[in-house]
Amino acid sequence: MKRPNEQFLLFRIRVFKDESAFASLLETYGSIIQRFLYFKLPTQHDVEDAYSLVCIRLWEYAITQSVQHVSGLLHTIARGVIAEFYRSREKEMGNLSIGTQEGQIDLAKENESEQLEEFVDTSIMKQGLQELSDDDRDAVIMRYLEGHSVKEIARHLGKTQNATSVLLHRAIKKLREILKKHNKFYG
Repeated sequence: MKRPNEQFLLFRIRVFKDESAFASLLETYGSIIQRFLYFKLPTQHDVEDAYSLVCIRLWEYAITQSVQHVSGLLHTIARGVIAEFYRSREKEMGNLSIGTQEGQIDLAKENESEQLEEFVDTSIMKQGLQELSDDDRDAVIMRYLEGHSVKEIARHLGKTQNATSVLLHRAIKKLREILKKHNKFYG
């Protein structure tokens, strides 16, 4: 998902430490990384903390190094932040556990039924995605939530386009079976 002016923005960040250029990059990639973090971390608060750390690290890297692929760099930084999160949690709790605590629903809102439906759909899908392997989960998220092409996903995963297409097909099939097994999809 490379934008024509992405390299110009990166140049402005590196040479001039241009915060508005950095904000433009975050407008393009911020929601993608937040969704990625959402599926990897247990709470919305953890996602927000991790996203802040990812942004700080991207800034620090971008002002000192030449960046070729913002999306790949962001995913690499995000994976590192996620790993640090679970390592620190393991030290605090004595064991590694992936939580599934969900966000709160504000039932006082006018559209409470829509909000509840969205919450349930998201919870079910998140549960199903957590049962996939990392590559399968990343491929499904990148393709169907973030809208990346198979070519971009292949480059990100370090696979060929054909292998990535097969991986996506099998991942969707696995996800259907997982959700069917839990009686949460395909009734």
